[in-house]
Formats: sequence, C-alpha cells, structure tokens
Amino acid sequence: MALVLTNSLTKKKEPFVPLVPSQVRMYVCGPTVYNYVHIGNARVFVFYDVVERYLKFLGYKVERIMNFTDVDDKIINKAREEKSESLTVSERYIAEFLTDMLALRVTPPKVAPKVTDHIPEIIKLIEGLVANGAAYVAADGEVFFSVRNFKDYGKLSGKNIDDLISGARVQTDEKKKDPLDFSLWKPQKNPTEPAWDSPWGRGRPGWHIECSAMSMKYLGESFDIHGGGMDLIHPHHENEIAQSEAFTHKTFARFWIHSNMLTFNAEKMSKSVGNIMLTRDFIKKYSGEVLRYFLLSGHYRSTIDYSEQHIREVQSALHRFYTALSKAEAGAKTISTNNSKPSAEEEKAAQFGKEFETKWRESMDEDLNTAKVIGLVFEYVRLLNAYIDKKGFKPTTSTQNICQEFVGSFQKLSQVLNIFGESPAHFLMQLRLSVLEEKSISVSEIEDKIKQRAEARVQKNFAISDAIRNDLLNQGIELRDLPGSTEWDIIFKN
Repeated sequence: MALVLTNSLTKKKEPFVPLVPSQVRMYVCGPTVYNYVHIGNARVFVFYDVVERYLKFLGYKVERIMNFTDVDDKIINKAREEKSESLTVSERYIAEFLTDMLALRVTPPKVAPKVTDHIPEIIKLIEGLVANGAAYVAADGEVFFSVRNFKDYGKLSGKNIDDLISGARVQTDEKKKDPLDFSLWKPQKNPTEPAWDSPWGRGRPGWHIECSAMSMKYLGESFDIHGGGMDLIHPHHENEIAQSEAFTHKTFARFWIHSNMLTFNAEKMSKSVGNIMLTRDFIKKYSGEVLRYFLLSGHYRSTIDYSEQHIREVQSALHRFYTALSKAEAGAKTISTNNSKPSAEEEKAAQFGKEFETKWRESMDEDLNTAKVIGLVFEYVRLLNAYIDKKGFKPTTSTQNICQEFVGSFQKLSQVLNIFGESPAHFLMQLRLSVLEEKSISVSEIEDKIKQRAEARVQKNFAISDAIRNDLLNQGIELRDLPGSTEWDIIFKN
C-alpha cells in the first residue's frame, strides 16, 4: 500500500508522489517568538516530526524547513511591555522554543530561517509582485497584494471572495483598493520599531510574504508539502499561495497538510482566553513521553481535548505498555526446553507479532493515522499479557522468540513515533514519582511501610501485615511480593 494523504488543497485523499523520486521537500510554519509555546502549538511540531520520521522510514530523503517569525506586532508589543528591544525578545523565545522541542524530542529542521535574516529575499519578491501588477504601493509606502487580480484566490480554504467581504471580518483601510487586499510591506510607525530600507521607504515585511520568500529560497518555487495548523488555512496559507503563484506562475506547494487544534476541557485553547498549558510546564509535571503520546493519540485532523482525566488515561496506558515491555524484555532472555503444545494465547500473541509491522504501516499509509497505530499497540499488549499473565504460565521454547519479537517491534515503531522507546524501569519509576507528587505519601514512606510489613510477617503478625497492605491500597499503591523482596506500583483505575 502506498502512502495516502489528505490534501487540503484538493479536499480529498491522494497518493503521495514527490516531485523528485525518493526526495521530499517540506515547509512547516514555525512560531511567532514572543512567548513560550503551549501544548496546542506543540501538537503541530510533534506531528510534522512524525511526518518526517515516517517519510525517512519509507526511504525518502527529507528536507524539512521551519521558520521563525522574529519581527511582528506581538513581538514589538512584548518588547514595549518589557522595556526591551524587539530582537532581544525574539532571540530569547527562539532559545526557549528550542529548549522545549529538545525536551519533547522533536528533531530540529534542516534549516530554521528567521525573517530578519531574509529581508533582501522578501524585498525582491515584493518588487516582482509590484512589477507584474499583482501588488501596488500606497501613498505612505505600504505595499498591498491585490487579491482580486489573483483569479484562484480562495482555492485552499474554499472561501468565495464576495462571501469574505460580506462576512464583515475584513477591516476597512482607506489605503487599500479593496478591503481584502493584504499588506506585503509595512512602513515604520515610529523610530523605536525594527525597520529596514526598501524601495518604498523604511519598514518591515507583512506576515504572509515571509513564508513565501523563505520556502522558495530553500525548497524552490514548487515543492512537495506545506504544513501547519488548521487555523492558518485562511488567511495565512491562502495568502501564501496567492502571492507565490502570482510571482512564479507555478504551483506553489502540491500537498497542503493541516493538523487540528487542542481544546481545553472542550473549549478552544488559546493565549487570549488564558486556558493554556505551557509545553515546559506539562513536561515538568508529567514527561515528554506522556505529552508526545497524548498529542499522537488522536488522528491529526481531529481535535484532542486536554483534561486532567485524559492525561490520567494516558499515564495509565503508558504504564500498561511499559509494564508489558518490561515482562517482554525479561522473557526475551528466558531459555526454555519446554516443548509442550502451544496454548491458544501463545499462538495469538505469536501471530499478531508477525503481522504487527504490516498492520501499523498500513495505518500510517492511510493518512498518517497514529490513533489507529496506538490502538494496534494495545491490542498487541493485550495479547502478550494474556499469554504471559495466564494462570499457571510456564515458558516454552517459543517464549523467547515471542518476547524478542515484541521488543524488536517497538524499537522499530519508536523510530517513527519516538514514543514506546524508553527504558521500562526508568519510565515506570519516573511515572510513579510523578503520580506520587499528587498523593500524600512519599517513596521513603512507602519503603518504610514495606519494611514494617516485612518485620510483621517475620513475626507472623499477619493482621498488621494485611493492614499495611490495605492502607497502601487505599492510597492507590499496590504491593507485589517476589522471592526475597517486595515491589510497589501505582494503581491506575481504568
């Protein structure tokens, strides 16, 4: 099966075929760097990290470009609030963004261009648009793109020009020839704002033109994939197409892929509303693994709702997975001479293991369906547990192969999703510590109770032993007696 992607441009699923065989050129709209990124922003970057990883897994050479918008009204306003310089603000938040992405295990793009480093390319593009009549210069030096001169305007969003006018969402500006026209170059308002010399006076680029200039510089006039969040379809991506194709008279990007938003307790997550969770705060409270899993748990075109209950379910799922992986790692080292007839559970686990990669690759090929892949993961976990945890289980000569297959399968899948690849012992301990922070008991207190219980058992005082076990159970902590020791674990209620 070949990779099929939902193309926002054509509004349908299409087989993915790059312009150049075995090579993929992809541009992803990056952050406007005036604040820390929240987990809704992070979804975009995790998703395109997985897109790149899967394309590489399929054998493609991938060039992923992601920009930094480092000059913008929001940055200027932030600098004014902080009594700082615009460049100081943008550089600080670029560094903070990179720190967050590292913690989230997002692979850096091949190139991460900044707007302020590409002013000459932007001016050249605007000059070309003015020269061919696609743009015009207002009296004060502001340059506007003439939307009605681009006959295909609206082909990405499906919006009709007349409907956009009647929608009353367009601010009137007497400098514009048409209310829909958008700014390519903005004149400097005051000497404190960042500005550059241009044929139209000192000023700075509009938002949309920067992505056209930078994507074409690094990927060419036509490339394979352009991505970003669904909130960018109109006007940002619509305007990118218009100005780029008005300049080149060529198809700009062939596939447009858009990831959906996060909601916060069923409401839209946004900085203006204030119902956000910063990426760094989430990772500190939970972990990068938990956040990546959460962000990939739904299909990229669907919304995902953030709630404490949902995150608890994610923790429970990962606890279940890493517990199974720990068992499989132990089983992979088990050598048995037991040639007894395989049980039904053994046969099912072995068969699913042989089919697992084919199944998850089919799910990824069908529009990058990470949600379905995760469903397959837990079907595999269920079958392995049914085999290993069966009452009276005794390893057979097949056990080692079944467990090795399980471990190896997730080493391979982790190359694509960059989850399911941590050390079980490390992840499970970090998860326990994370959950304990919300409980009124510490690790040392648990260990003290385990010692007290062991002493009670030596003295055959089973009433005290049972009371200690039950007290911990009431606090969501389970004890497991092993030969010569007792382990503890968190109980997740599913």
